[in-house]
Amino acid sequence: MSLQYTPSPGAVSDAHWTAVFLSTRDAGARVPIDFITHPGVHLTQACFSHGIYDDIPAQTCISDLLASNFGRIVVDLYWDNINRQFNLCPVELPPLAGNSTAGYSVDFSELSSITATTSSAADPTVPLTAPTAQPLVKRQSGVSNATTPVTTTPPISSSASAAPIPTTTGVSGTELLELGPYKCSLDLNLDSIISLYGDYFEQTSDTISAYLQYLTLNLHAASPFTAPSDAANTPMQARLPHGNSLIGAQFQNNLPETLYTPDQLQDDREDLKKSWFRNNFASSTDTNYFTVDHGSDGTSTQDGWPGETWILLNSHRRLLLSWGKIDPQMSAYDFQTDASNVFPSDYLETKHKVSVNDEGDVVSGCFYDPEVTKIGAQNSSGAYTAITENYSSQILQHLVQNLTACGISPMLNVTLGTSTVQDNLDLYQQFARSTVFGWASGEPRNASQIRANQKRANDEEKNYACAVLDSTSGYMGRWRVEQCQKQHRVACRIADEPYAWRLSTFEVDYESAPDSCPESTTFALPRTGLENTYLYRKIMNDLRSGVDDSILSGIWIDFNSLDQTDCWVSGGPNASCPYTGSEDSEDQRQVLIPTIAALIVLILTVLTLLVKCNENRRKSRTRRRGDDGWEYEGVPS
Repeated sequence: MSLQYTPSPGAVSDAHWTAVFLSTRDAGARVPIDFITHPGVHLTQACFSHGIYDDIPAQTCISDLLASNFGRIVVDLYWDNINRQFNLCPVELPPLAGNSTAGYSVDFSELSSITATTSSAADPTVPLTAPTAQPLVKRQSGVSNATTPVTTTPPISSSASAAPIPTTTGVSGTELLELGPYKCSLDLNLDSIISLYGDYFEQTSDTISAYLQYLTLNLHAASPFTAPSDAANTPMQARLPHGNSLIGAQFQNNLPETLYTPDQLQDDREDLKKSWFRNNFASSTDTNYFTVDHGSDGTSTQDGWPGETWILLNSHRRLLLSWGKIDPQMSAYDFQTDASNVFPSDYLETKHKVSVNDEGDVVSGCFYDPEVTKIGAQNSSGAYTAITENYSSQILQHLVQNLTACGISPMLNVTLGTSTVQDNLDLYQQFARSTVFGWASGEPRNASQIRANQKRANDEEKNYACAVLDSTSGYMGRWRVEQCQKQHRVACRIADEPYAWRLSTFEVDYESAPDSCPESTTFALPRTGLENTYLYRKIMNDLRSGVDDSILSGIWIDFNSLDQTDCWVSGGPNASCPYTGSEDSEDQRQVLIPTIAALIVLILTVLTLLVKCNENRRKSRTRRRGDDGWEYEGVPS
């Protein structure tokens, strides 16, 4: 069954959260992607913790996780040795007749023989043989919303030991097979995941909606359906997938323009002038985070990753695959061939050990160290920590914020409040939103919101468009909007080092901020949670060293929406918003598309302009061009 990206209305970000996520993405767009933290979740815990693998609830659950801005999803795939496919259900399905979604009855005595034969780990050179089994017989039934199990009648069979497979009707009327503790759809498989991601990428193909996604694949062998609670057998190597049936190959064949692969990374690293630095695009990635080799044959790197400015907005890649846990039964899978499409385990992410107290404070394992400001010595690349306990909502939010501030991605591996996403979306949304590293709760507010809330005069509030890092007890290093005419000291980065900061020696308004930084420093923006922590701790250390306590109430950071409301940019007070026009403009959806399609669109656009040039003159509007040559449109309202 092909699944579609259909999030529930409550999962879709409103204007405020759209601005929050977009500004946070853009703030860190030049930082290599391996240093960007993302909220992660295990799909089994979030969607299938009750053992029900139903098509439409699964579609809603995965869609809601993506819409809620979960950037890392871990999926458990089970190799069905009978039907030779990867399912989400942990149990092999009986032999499928046409992959229909209706219920079936089978002859268990004959099918158990097939299961035993196909699951054997005997000599793979021996031809696979099995007795002819009674085929699955389709059961006629109407659509029902009942969840009470409905047992089918056994088909007419020559075997006296035929037994029915009980079924139950899912919430959308589909029939689910009852296999031990699980209730499984016949069609919820790898194809379903690929089709849903494909639809998600198509629906979020504009510069405002596009986010990078990581998909971690745990490989398991499915238990036999004749003994669903037993351990899985080791499949014969000859029956394992190969060629275009491999997982990575299927993603590559179906999503060729969105997948960023190990081969592509290697090619990019070998000649940066042809990849991340091409077309004067060197500003797309901050090279202070990795080693760059300037050899006679070109510029390369052994350990670097691109920033999202390049991989997302220039190269238009959206998805990275990696292996996670691999069951011993699946060790014969052809990982070598699939290595061109799927990153090895622990290559994109590294499990990092931390200890926390009962209040959600990180006691040890945080990457912040006041004595270390060099990336090589303080390398948080790909670090994540699994959350496996059901904390209270308040403590969990505090813990997630602290992990993000420490440079660690929080990975949810527990069913929150014993409720799946379908039953309590709000818990999972709170988790994802707690990973926002910069803005304080309710921020960023724009001038009209502040006037409405505080009922002040228009002249007094008209220029709330600049950001400060507030270190008072109510903000604790989070960001808030401030009147740009106010006087504050300035956050200055030392020699482009991500974690080294100084403050200006005097207070200025925002317009004067770039000129107030000391020599060898620049007016800058904290672009990750860890960078923000270093700046916040610098402020607190200066306070203890005798600096005036006025620094607590606000330090200018290089982030403003002066050019356009809700469009937050860095680059000083004269920086331009890269997005213009209406949020619903169709033009913006032509940005993140394959090159060939882009040329076609360009040709059609030129023809349209020639035909309607007079009309366009009368209805012209301003557009701004991004660094990579694309025209960006749309601002969240």
